[in-house]
Amino acid sequence: MCRITKPVAAQFLDVHHRYGNASCRYCYGMFTLRRTGAGEAGLEPGTLVAVSQFSSARRMRDGSRSCEWVRYASLSGYRVQGGMGKMLDFFIGDVHPDDIMTYADPGSSDGGEVYKKLGFKSEGMVSKPDFVCEKFRFSKQKE
Repeated sequence: MCRITKPVAAQFLDVHHRYGNASCRYCYGMFTLRRTGAGEAGLEPGTLVAVSQFSSARRMRDGSRSCEWVRYASLSGYRVQGGMGKMLDFFIGDVHPDDIMTYADPGSSDGGEVYKKLGFKSEGMVSKPDFVCEKFRFSKQKE
């Protein structure tokens, strides 16, 4: 896993994310390292299999630094086991935000359940004229 350029992230997300690329500060990519046997996906080593985008840190009223997890997508037709958790851990180790917020479409395949499994807490539904989504927040501080 490593930082990748915005054009590389944009090209991947435009193909593999339902909403395509987004504006962000940080882009990360996960790549295959090696082949391990006949039962795997058959991807060549070095294939980009997942991308995450995060915003820059915003200073909140309480003085904390909050970032937004803007996008995550894996290669279409593939599931990267533990990919979102690895991306989250890598971002936290790289940028050290105080908290991270994100949104999930309640009509998506899991409705945001993956964020709950990663330790995010729901802050309720957000309604805008064109869409409804659920807001989640992850904090390093114990509640």
